[in-house]
Amino acid sequence: MSEEFKKIVDSSFDKGTPLWIYTSDYIFGMVPADPNGARWTEVAFAFQDEEPLVKNERNADLSFQFLFEELEKGVSFYVEDFHVNNLKVFAKTIEGKPGPEKIKALITELTNNSKNYSSNLPIVKNKSELGILKQKL
Repeated sequence: MSEEFKKIVDSSFDKGTPLWIYTSDYIFGMVPADPNGARWTEVAFAFQDEEPLVKNERNADLSFQFLFEELEKGVSFYVEDFHVNNLKVFAKTIEGKPGPEKIKALITELTNNSKNYSSNLPIVKNKSELGILKQKL
């Protein structure tokens, strides 16, 4: 399973900018499945699970909801100073945009302004940081 996961990680920037979150228990990714951002692949790799890799491809609107929920509930559990309210304020600024724009805006916001949300947000900010994910395996 980890070989398949490594391939997903290695190709995750091929069709756009993904978001990768890593914790002590799992890695979560939202990876563009097409260059337009209309479809996204949610990837979860749980270190302790018998079947650690789970993938689901969805449209951008649904993917945005899953990503937001992961940030709101998953990340906030692991990152003590994660400012969920700041995330909700940002989400209000992109309400009404089409799904592909919304999810790309959220990823860009977290990548470029991570300090607004946590002093040490455990995300991959660019392609050169993908090794962080592989080291966790």
